[in-house]
Amino acid sequence: MSIRQIHISNDKERDSHVGFKGYPAIRRAIKSDPNGNPTLNKKIIKGTSANSLEGLKVSLGEDIDKIADAIIQGDPEVNLEVTGKFLSSTPRVYVNEDLEVVYKVNKKEKVFNSKGELTTERDLKQLFSNVNSETPLKWSGKMMPIEKAYNKFVFTRSYQLQHDSGLTYDFLYGIASLLESKKSFMLIGSGNKGIAPAVFQDGGQAFRVFLEGRTEGDKYMLIMHLSNLELKALGV
Repeated sequence: MSIRQIHISNDKERDSHVGFKGYPAIRRAIKSDPNGNPTLNKKIIKGTSANSLEGLKVSLGEDIDKIADAIIQGDPEVNLEVTGKFLSSTPRVYVNEDLEVVYKVNKKEKVFNSKGELTTERDLKQLFSNVNSETPLKWSGKMMPIEKAYNKFVFTRSYQLQHDSGLTYDFLYGIASLLESKKSFMLIGSGNKGIAPAVFQDGGQAFRVFLEGRTEGDKYMLIMHLSNLELKALGV
């Protein structure tokens, strides 16, 4: 994976463009056949949209009993022409209620509360990248103990920040050392206070960004954790 750039600041309001990179987890278990040869994962067609429950509702009506009788008497849920075939690359398409492909889509953003109730429906906003612009992601000053952070947020991705010179080494090592001494994550972000979300690519998702620091002698590890989901207690 190539190294990308991010513009961040520290607690002294000094900023720098630094690299970040993800490291996929190493696969320690290898699947093999009885002869010891490695196996490969393949995508297989289960059925077409016309053979799904939604498709059967379109062709046979909404009556579930009628659909069940049709399945018992025949096999409308199976298409022997395509079922079991291997798939390679598959583009994503959007369909309407009649499972017909549509070519013009208006995306909507739906916001739900903790009870699962729809509170807001609005046009989907087009977000633009803000992590490598002239204005850095700011040090918010909001530290959160590591244990509390893991019980409050769902972290979907993690990246390691990397230096490319002695100056950026000192910059990142200082941040990592400070956070390690506090045993806390630090929220960084956009906006004047550094609490607004970060967007890593145009049209992408907005994330809260937390920094975690670890050191060992003159070595350091500054990890950037991304979260777009906060855990909240259910109202009982």
